[in-house]
Amino acid sequence: MSIEARLQEVRQRLHSAAGRVGRNPGSVTLVAVSKTKTIEAMREYTVAAGRMALPVVFGENYLQEIKEKRPHVAADAELHMIGPLQSNKVRDAVGLCDVIESVHSLKVLELVAKEAARINKRQRILLQVNIGADEKKSGFTPDELSEALSACERLANDISVEGLMTILPYDENPEASRPHFKAMAALRDRLIAEGRARIFQNTTILLSMGMSDDFDVAIEEGADVVRVGTAIFGERD
Repeated sequence: MSIEARLQEVRQRLHSAAGRVGRNPGSVTLVAVSKTKTIEAMREYTVAAGRMALPVVFGENYLQEIKEKRPHVAADAELHMIGPLQSNKVRDAVGLCDVIESVHSLKVLELVAKEAARINKRQRILLQVNIGADEKKSGFTPDELSEALSACERLANDISVEGLMTILPYDENPEASRPHFKAMAALRDRLIAEGRARIFQNTTILLSMGMSDDFDVAIEEGADVVRVGTAIFGERD
């Protein structure tokens, strides 16, 4: 199946999920996870997305791939860092990425702001939340978010925090993800009730959650950004 055909299926799933809960499908950003995929495949996706009037947003996990691919990404496309971000990779991430979704610790947050200030850039970020308390995943716990948001407020000249991101362990049953997605939505509601939305860009807290197998469920529970790789590009080598 071609990338365009797969994208058509993903688009239909996205529209159906949004429709089931009365949401505008245009309010959900599709991030095409292109890690390990070729530049040719990314170009094919760009053409297909253009035909469907979809914004082109790529998600990458590894800085080395980002370095190789960034010069070939269309000028009007976005590139999101969605993989683990090590301290020694922050300079490259800030220099190359439109959005860093995987800011998972206060140390990384401070380093991102410092590097952004150095190159006179206001870096767009999301804070990664370990909503499932998974020892194998990075991210702030919900209770640690208050301190992180206070730091974001202090560093607002150099960073623009747009929302929260989470990565869940794979489960064959997409419904297994629903409680975690509900918890993310409840966390957003709590932050809004506490008046913390003012710290976020446009006082809106975006939620980036859901992947190929469960993004439909994520949209039903309030996802604003979904990160889809296999369902678009096929199985990875």
